[in-house]
Amino acid sequence: MKKGIIITLPRHDDVTEYLSVFSKEILEIAESNNILCRKLFDKEANKENFERVINKTNHKLIVFNGHGTENSICGYADEPIVKEKANEQILSDKITYARTCDSASSLGHASMQNNKGGCFIGYSLPFQFYCDETWKGNPAKDPVAPLFLEPSNLIPISIIKGRTTSEAHFSSKKAILKNMKKALRRADSDSLAIAEALWNNYYGQTLIGNKKAEL
Repeated sequence: MKKGIIITLPRHDDVTEYLSVFSKEILEIAESNNILCRKLFDKEANKENFERVINKTNHKLIVFNGHGTENSICGYADEPIVKEKANEQILSDKITYARTCDSASSLGHASMQNNKGGCFIGYSLPFQFYCDETWKGNPAKDPVAPLFLEPSNLIPISIIKGRTTSEAHFSSKKAILKNMKKALRRADSDSLAIAEALWNNYYGQTLIGNKKAEL
């Protein structure tokens, strides 16, 4: 298995646009650590192409950005890329981070059922983030979204830097708590809503499989 990353960057609505833009940090860290990275942009983020790339490259770390359900991870135009009782075992020996809603509640467990040393980190609840409407056309300058997306970036970034999946998981959760406190200290009209959404992500973030897996 190769020391590399496959990352989906579908960019077909506001949510996937934000997730893809904030993935730039992940890509930069991978490049600086000489980690091979196969990027699936827009329409490339589909089931057929993903399966072809994962079999061809055999990269170990998989990062999904997109929408999801309890039983699926979606790519471009919300087409399922990985689906329970269909192709979930393709992830059994991988380190997977799914920045999607709900996929850790069932699909994540199914993908690790015949665990071959792999690990799945995702969310058993909807992954939530807020943004500043002013910056929807330029997510990189949004001052609110980083409170949510930077802690989630820490999962793949920590793994790229040689941390175990457990260390990456808890590093992210620690950053979520830090940002909750930061939001509450602001004490403005949005503080409570932001803190509640961050707590949702903290509570829902789930690690399944090999806690000591490394890239």
